[in-house]
Amino acid sequence: MAQDVDQKILDDLRRFDFVSQNIWPHVRRLFKGSIAQRCNQCVISSRVPYVTLTDGVCNLCHEHNQLRANDEETVWQKKYLEHQRKELDQLLKSQQGKGRDRYDALILFSGGKDSVYMLSRLGKEYPGLRLLLMTWDNGYYSKLSLQRCKEVAAKLDLDHIVYRPSSSVYKTLYRYTLTNVEMKGSYQTVDRLDGTLNQMLGFYFAYDMNIPLVLAGVDFAQELIMQFHSYYVMPFEDMCSRTLTDRMERRSGFKIADIFTEADQKLFWDGTDRDPGRIPQYVLPFVAWRPDKGAVLGELEQTGLMPEKDSSPILTNNQVLSVMTAIDFKTIGYCSFEPEFAEMIRFRENDPVYWRNAFELAEIASHNKVLLQRTISKVLGKLDLSYEEVGLEA
Repeated sequence: MAQDVDQKILDDLRRFDFVSQNIWPHVRRLFKGSIAQRCNQCVISSRVPYVTLTDGVCNLCHEHNQLRANDEETVWQKKYLEHQRKELDQLLKSQQGKGRDRYDALILFSGGKDSVYMLSRLGKEYPGLRLLLMTWDNGYYSKLSLQRCKEVAAKLDLDHIVYRPSSSVYKTLYRYTLTNVEMKGSYQTVDRLDGTLNQMLGFYFAYDMNIPLVLAGVDFAQELIMQFHSYYVMPFEDMCSRTLTDRMERRSGFKIADIFTEADQKLFWDGTDRDPGRIPQYVLPFVAWRPDKGAVLGELEQTGLMPEKDSSPILTNNQVLSVMTAIDFKTIGYCSFEPEFAEMIRFRENDPVYWRNAFELAEIASHNKVLLQRTISKVLGKLDLSYEEVGLEA
């Protein structure tokens, strides 16, 4: 029965994705007065509190454009990136075949286009790196992504762990955060706890299996928003402390002690009492690589690892995203993921046309209870939540 629900959710999201890219552009003008104005460059909503539009372009893009037009700033950025790429290249080359046990690196493998691209590029440029893939099956993961993870691992003949935590852990996380989003938005609440827990489970696996590196397909914009480092590797002092959990609690406003049992709280990484010699380095290759969307899609097409029709994050992301989006539009007036995606567009890592269509249709769908409504009902059913409990109307 659960598999049938997961397939129906995927079918619903395929329908939304098709309508957003093939039908919405032709009817957008009919809804001009019902949707927010958006930046012509990065497509961020004018309803984001710190965003203002001038001549159709937001203040963030004006600032970005000015920095890019500054020759000294551009030269500095290029040198900074070149330095990161050189260091990353040296690190990965030096770790090939040098892991303390069977593996050199644990790959947090979601099955989305970024993680597939990362895996393909690692295989080509660092063939001696012994990889273990780790995927979460928490009960709310995209059925398409789970299938893609297994297919890619098999095609590349790589060892692959599908981790299935106790069903209560993620259900508890989503039930609590979805009913406490309020004005922070779901990005800083639901997604922050979910994403942080996913990372930390990888840290524990690597630590227990004596794997020196953990690699994730986190993009530059997301790392900048979530961590403020804009660097390809997590500071080791953060890994040797409770800093990551403290930061998550501070920015989300939630305390894990108020949400989880004492046993489940231990899933959140605390490196304080760990052996420093075994604590893995957390590496984010995309922060140094910063490939544009054309390079990513070209790599996927060339390798055949992911068909273009399956590459949309709408299809490969967490099922709970539909509920998060609806809550955001009702509560704060825009999707709280927009700042991240807009930042990616400014750095040519995302397609502005695609995301304008997706965000605008999501806004209409959330307000008029069309297209996303069936998906939301199914996801809430899996969580044993009602519309009223998450602040939505049935």
